[in-house]
Amino acid sequence: MPIQILDSSTVDKIAAGEVVESPASVIKELVENALDAEADEIVVEIRKGGKSYIRVTDNGLGIPEEEINKSVIRHATSKIEVIDDLYQLKTLGFRGEALSSIAAVSQFEITSRTSQGEIGQSLVVQGGDKVSQKSVGCVKGTTVIVRNLFYNIPARKKFLKSDQAETTHVTDIVTKLSLINPHVSFKYIKDHQIVLSTPMQSTRENIIASVLGGDFSKSLIPLKHISEQLELSGYVTDLNYFRGNRKMQLLFVNGRFISDKNLSLAIERAYGSLLPKGRFPGFVLYLTLDPKSIDVNIHPQKAIVKIENHSDIESLLYHLVSKILREKFLTKRPSSHQSKPSTEPNGEMDSPPLIEESDLIFEPPVRNSDIKVEPNQGFIHMDKNPYVSDPKDDDYIASNNHPNKSIIYDHLVYIGTFSLGYLIFENPLLKELYIMDQHAAHERINYEKLLKQYKHKSISIQPLLMPEVLHLSSSEYQQALNQIELLGQLGFEIEDFGTNALVLTAIPMLFSDVPLKKMMYGLLDDLQNNLHDQLPDIERLIKKACVLSVKISDPLNRREVDVLLAELSSCDSPHTCPHGRPIWIKFAQSEIEKLFDR
Repeated sequence: MPIQILDSSTVDKIAAGEVVESPASVIKELVENALDAEADEIVVEIRKGGKSYIRVTDNGLGIPEEEINKSVIRHATSKIEVIDDLYQLKTLGFRGEALSSIAAVSQFEITSRTSQGEIGQSLVVQGGDKVSQKSVGCVKGTTVIVRNLFYNIPARKKFLKSDQAETTHVTDIVTKLSLINPHVSFKYIKDHQIVLSTPMQSTRENIIASVLGGDFSKSLIPLKHISEQLELSGYVTDLNYFRGNRKMQLLFVNGRFISDKNLSLAIERAYGSLLPKGRFPGFVLYLTLDPKSIDVNIHPQKAIVKIENHSDIESLLYHLVSKILREKFLTKRPSSHQSKPSTEPNGEMDSPPLIEESDLIFEPPVRNSDIKVEPNQGFIHMDKNPYVSDPKDDDYIASNNHPNKSIIYDHLVYIGTFSLGYLIFENPLLKELYIMDQHAAHERINYEKLLKQYKHKSISIQPLLMPEVLHLSSSEYQQALNQIELLGQLGFEIEDFGTNALVLTAIPMLFSDVPLKKMMYGLLDDLQNNLHDQLPDIERLIKKACVLSVKISDPLNRREVDVLLAELSSCDSPHTCPHGRPIWIKFAQSEIEKLFDR
């Protein structure tokens, strides 16, 4: 094919693909335009996830009558004039691509009036072609309506997610935009229903509580740092709040939300081993830098920015969060001969912290031992651990010359407990030592019980004497409302409790003694992590619920150990937890003797 110059329509549609990914990206661009126009009241409305209808109305400066035609021309902008302006940006937009890109892939209408204009102008564009322009009566500000997104690009339209998934993404965008602009009143309407409404001139604290939920806001610890290079403020969560994903980690730089994995990891390192494995802290942080020190022109949606001295900011975040956690949770009690440090009126101690850096447990501690072993002596090196059963091998017991599962458990003699959660047994017939993971055993037992009850539609329900209220973020609330029926099939009876709140009134009997809020947040996280599944996997949710139902292992008496063994022996798969990890490992006497060179 010879080289040829593409026509303007094709060029516009290709360019639109870089800026417009989904309804959420459209709304982000339109709301940022409204903010740049100094609006303090913004209304966002969507229908069917934004795929059929989007409206953004603001009370900003408006577009002059003679300039409204230019607004939908590519690279026409009022925000920069020369290339040097890119390095001192004080606006969210600057490329002049948003309106032209959106208009190229939708049925587009823009209406606007300035405070000086007596009447407004309305411009209609369809698939990038101007259809009409007329004078209309309207209030000061701008309204943009986008209908049938990607109607003229079927290949792009078919990749849009379900209405529910797209709505979740839109809600997430509106939430973030409201968090960074507490002085602006946002109203968010979904399918003719008001989902979110924030007051004008509110505080960050109130906005966080309103859009991210009371449970999140109550866990926050304030953080502040000011230097010549930057200003940092915001909040991090305490040790009682953590999630199964990073969706509650929000970082804003110079008034725009960004995604920066390294900065997030710096904060997570500060928590270190203080949170359970696979759980993440939340934070809302606002970072203000000299515009000349950041480059926002490296990503089509401006979701990633390049920051000078990035490693210095990583280090700063790590040490600031570490210090806060150390002072709040890890400070040692003074000994009897130490006097208490005096406290200034601002709450800061005027004496050094009572804990030394060497006492921190943010990184896994290195255990010292008095026993010295020469390298490569006294150890058996193998490519595969011979003591752990292979969860993928259904014939594990038979293939390894073990008796069946009932005989194994019938002949185990309980010896004791190691490290609060590992049960030690002896099989005198086979001269073997067994170590069982109590936590994994309970997971397996609960999983098979609930799965069988679900399949037989016989889940035992326990009403809660004191119903548990969940104060959710706006996006979590909308998602949970869509999943109430599904969760009800698992025995969780949930009712709408008003603005961004649900009330849990009953639970499966199996989970009568577990932290209910953490379990429910874990299930919501799992649904969020698998948002694009057309049909949620019931067995996956049951597995997740059972894992969340097991607390840190409590000590068991001998009778409870016998009950555990009996229940485990009745399981269909008694050798692995629901995720395939081994429940027990064994050591034959000969293998132990070999370790001692006998």
